[in-house]
Amino acid sequence: MKNIILVVIIFCLTVLSAYFMITTDNKQEDKKDANKEKTEQVSKKKEETQKKQENEPIIKTQKDLAEIIYSKKDEQTKMNAYNQAIDKGILPRSNNYQEAVYAYEESARLENY
Repeated sequence: MKNIILVVIIFCLTVLSAYFMITTDNKQEDKKDANKEKTEQVSKKKEETQKKQENEPIIKTQKDLAEIIYSKKDEQTKMNAYNQAIDKGILPRSNNYQEAVYAYEESARLENY
């Protein structure tokens, strides 16, 4: 009878130790995978910001801004260029924000007055 109890206890301890070994291994692998994903996301974000900086036009004069505003680029690029010109003090800020062309034209009129 004592031998049966000892065998059952040893069997239970063996099963529980195997279970805990399996669960802790999975947690460590999950942590490693999570760390890899984080580093990949960080590197992707860095690449995106570098691409954005490379694609961003350099505005030095009102003529540079006019070329971008009247080009066939998308509206977001035009508005970013307009805001960059405002930040540099090339033009005064307009109250018109519906389209970049209208904002640029109103700013040009404000500057002439």
